[in-house]
Amino acid sequence: MSKKILILLICQVAAYLFSYAQVKKVYAYKQASIPGTIIRPGEKDIEEKNGIKQREHKQNFNYWFYLSIPKKEKVNITGLWIDGKQYDIKSEIITELPVKKIVYTGIEKNDTTIMVPVTINKVLLVYPAGIKSAGVKLKLAATNELVIRYTWKGKIHYCTTRKIKELVPDVRV
Repeated sequence: MSKKILILLICQVAAYLFSYAQVKKVYAYKQASIPGTIIRPGEKDIEEKNGIKQREHKQNFNYWFYLSIPKKEKVNITGLWIDGKQYDIKSEIITELPVKKIVYTGIEKNDTTIMVPVTINKVLLVYPAGIKSAGVKLKLAATNELVIRYTWKGKIHYCTTRKIKELVPDVRV
């Protein structure tokens, strides 16, 4: 009797491992882009100038989402939600690792951030290509800043990130 239970347990564990989602790690980054107009100290963003009311500037971000996937596996990215909004997707395979980002600080020394370390896995860069006009509401997107939907072996899977890591804005002088 105990051998049957052991065999059943081994079969269940094997079935679980084979159906396990294939995105091993998500590296999620965003970086605020500095607008071209610098507001003087004491000046308000929405202050009237020459009788024309200025509009408030919305903060824009550049996004980089890297997915680590086993080399022999094929996944298809089918959805992207950032802050609850669905976006169109662009993606590309990254061949040079580690992925580094040089942050221009405006002083002599610039900061270098390693966004993705060297790995034996395949790395896929996913980024938004614009907000979808008829975006789908997703329950996972209400509690996570980032949700990525993908298909693997015909099944739909989701990977989430509660908080996207924010990089220091580039300063170009």
